[in-house]
Amino acid sequence: MKLLCSALIFSAFALSAAESIPLWPDKPPQFMENAPAEVQEERGTIRNVTVPAITLFLPPAYKRTGMAIIVCAGGGYGALDWKTHVEYAAAVFNPKGIAIIGLKYRLRPPHKLDNAGIQALTLLDAKRAVRLVRHRAAEWGIDPQQIGIAGYSAGGNLSMNLAANFDRGDAKSPDPIERESSRPAFAVGLATWHWRQKESPFVFQKDTPPVFLVHATNDGIQGGAPIEMPQDIKADLEKLGVPVRMVVFNEGAHGVGNLIPQRVKNGFPPAKWPDLLLEWLKGLPKA
Repeated sequence: MKLLCSALIFSAFALSAAESIPLWPDKPPQFMENAPAEVQEERGTIRNVTVPAITLFLPPAYKRTGMAIIVCAGGGYGALDWKTHVEYAAAVFNPKGIAIIGLKYRLRPPHKLDNAGIQALTLLDAKRAVRLVRHRAAEWGIDPQQIGIAGYSAGGNLSMNLAANFDRGDAKSPDPIERESSRPAFAVGLATWHWRQKESPFVFQKDTPPVFLVHATNDGIQGGAPIEMPQDIKADLEKLGVPVRMVVFNEGAHGVGNLIPQRVKNGFPPAKWPDLLLEWLKGLPKA
């Protein structure tokens, strides 16, 4: 009976999601013409994304805190593990009054890009997502100063890329969305990955937003993401005086951040990271 109730609750949140909203009203920058069709597999994985979009999972109006988290699913920049990373996150965060906004960013294939190229392309998508949510924040019951970003694995790579490379917007742009800042209020990296490298490739600044990292000691042993890279990120941020916290678990491997319903229900320690994140954010000095 408990499992059935949990499934019903999850279904209610999944069904409450708004339709997909394209990040750009017309063709996005660097649009790929004549691309194969986007594919959504039965188990919830999305492939072949060429039109980036967001999907809203909003808590009931009476529960809203104003906070929103843009979630970047993982999948090695070749797929999006949408159900496990976006929908399961919504099922946990929405009851806490926090909006979850799934970011469907572009992938390879079909884009034929090297590692640096796919990072640059998806950074455009992440920046635009923050701008779009900030521009429409009042409409969706969101505080424009409480829009964070979180990502799993390759999505964590994108989250850190945005934390390092946001901009303040183009005040002269004819597009009001482009005038908005793309700086998130905070950034979360869950099993943050960079093609299995151990050194951080990110160059942060003193105005980088606060960063929260979740990793497992048994990640990177058979694939996945070595723990040395988030440790390197943490050290870099500490030198700059940027608020950072890294939570390390001895279990969970590369799926350490996954909020699988059974894990949440059974109190699996890594599945408690949302409460640890929110507690940490509350203790930060006000900007």
